[in-house]
Amino acid sequence: MGGYVELHCHSSFSLLDGASSPHELVSRAGKLGMRALAITDHDGLYGAVRFYKAAREAEIKPIIGAEMTLKNGCHLTLIAQNKTGYSNLCRLISQGHITGGKARAAVDWTTLATLSSGLICLSGCRKGEIGGLLLEEREDKATALAEKYLKVFGRENFFVELQHHYLPDDDRLCYQLVSMARRLGIGHVASNNVHYATADKHRLQDILVCIKNRTTLDESGRLRRPNYEYYLKSQHEMSRLFSDYPEAIANTSVIAERCSLDLEFHEYRFPDFSLPQGETSISYLRKLCYLGAEERYKPVTEQVKSQLEHELGVIDRMNLAGYFLIVWDIMRYARENGIPAQGRGSAADSIVAYVLGITRVDPIRHNLLFERFLNEGMKGTPDIDVDISTNHREKLIQYVYQKYGQEHTAMVANVVTFQARNAIRDVGKALGIPIHIIDRLGKSVDSYSASNLRDEAAEMDEFKSNNSLPWQHYISLCQEIADFPRHLSIHVGGMLVSSCPLVDIVPLEPATAPGRVVTQWNKDDIEEVGLIKVDLLGLRML
Repeated sequence: MGGYVELHCHSSFSLLDGASSPHELVSRAGKLGMRALAITDHDGLYGAVRFYKAAREAEIKPIIGAEMTLKNGCHLTLIAQNKTGYSNLCRLISQGHITGGKARAAVDWTTLATLSSGLICLSGCRKGEIGGLLLEEREDKATALAEKYLKVFGRENFFVELQHHYLPDDDRLCYQLVSMARRLGIGHVASNNVHYATADKHRLQDILVCIKNRTTLDESGRLRRPNYEYYLKSQHEMSRLFSDYPEAIANTSVIAERCSLDLEFHEYRFPDFSLPQGETSISYLRKLCYLGAEERYKPVTEQVKSQLEHELGVIDRMNLAGYFLIVWDIMRYARENGIPAQGRGSAADSIVAYVLGITRVDPIRHNLLFERFLNEGMKGTPDIDVDISTNHREKLIQYVYQKYGQEHTAMVANVVTFQARNAIRDVGKALGIPIHIIDRLGKSVDSYSASNLRDEAAEMDEFKSNNSLPWQHYISLCQEIADFPRHLSIHVGGMLVSSCPLVDIVPLEPATAPGRVVTQWNKDDIEEVGLIKVDLLGLRML
């Protein structure tokens, strides 16, 4: 591959820390002529699907990784070489969140050692264990720890990570790290611990750090990064920084070449539905459909039979029989337990959904078009929304968990982003703007998006009389932060069910509700990689 490859890079999905979106980072990498790029967000793969898609479209090789937080608070950079490494990374992240709770992920040494296969390990930044020990002049302990990592990951998969941001002790730390690596026969590799695509984004990164720590720029002090060197640098810039260690630059390409991972989950499929002996999913679905048709249509006409066979053929060719059986089973359980439930949306165009009792609208009578709901040329997956009485929704969710197992079921995430009003509030507080000004501006904004914020702010007296650079800076930061991910919540109804353990596909973390876990991907990410969700939506009117 040749050339410098950035292997330690944070996107905006390093929540309230990374100041550039995955798309911005990929775009910058393309302009720099990079042929590969890694994203290593903090304790998560929240942005992995978006990054992967953007990189593939730009013909840049996507490398998936994460900067993990260890139980002692130190950082470690992990990169997935292959599908095994990716699954282990998902499991490590999931275990870290389960162990550490909502406040902070925390991976223990035993788990790390158990799930090391398929992963390339870089020793981390100044907050890494080895770098931290060397900065404290505890060289013997740093060496012993490096030997421990070497034993777990193997000589080919453990690299000492060098970074240089013109900080005090950077020269000394790089020298000590390389000296130790050479003594132990370990490779060394350069990275820039990227937190934004271009240097001018450092102001936004400062604001994000203030929002995260609920403080202001004036009071944030050492919480913020000491300078603006944490941007995606060119090969020329990095080669100049590490001119004494050319092997550190060359090894970035060596590692990138070894990474071969696609996010096509061919092993994913819906769980096997418990079938009567001698039945297949499609044969049992057909049987249920004709039983339902006899109840719904008296008589079952040739038109009904023809439409049923047409739809069943499409469902069979798209391997969706199991999906329909699972939704049918959920509806069956609801009916048998007196839980009001009804399918809605484009599923009403399907006679299969109608005769299974999922929907209540006769598509034959109303001349509805099945292809609007499902056709073989469609991108994405079918979407059957099931409205459930709010008072009974939890009972139905727990039924799905019990039927298919905790490892195979999870709630789908919703990525909560900055919109106009919370951008105004949070950025304003970080800048130390008086609260009455923040409130006035927030109340004056009509739009949900911050894209028109400058025009709306111009109507305020404060901005008319004081259109100075600080005020313009405030508005610019609000617009920059718009649509950035702020935190995760749970999708209003989406549940993901899989035949294989979900933790091999996507990291999971504890949800606020007890006994539930949530994926690190939202509904769009789920659909992008071909996973199928079931929507169980609470409705007070039922």
